Amino acid sequence: MDAALTIAELASPERAVITAIELYGQDAATAVAWCALDANLAGRTADYRFWCQVFRSLTDRSTKQ
Repeated sequence: MDAALTIAELASPERAVITAIELYGQDAATAVAWCALDANLAGRTADYRFWCQVFRSLTDRSTKQ
């Protein structure tokens, strides 16, 4: 059985941060948190870690402003 591709293999966290902000504005961190939760509940560990990294980048960015 072939292994499924992960989000981390298809996208960079930096680009995901930019895209989340473009799509969701001030709610970007919340949207990304839901992505992380969905990945975690689905057992997609690599995707969960990817979304957590994106979330940390977004929240670090918002605390510096």
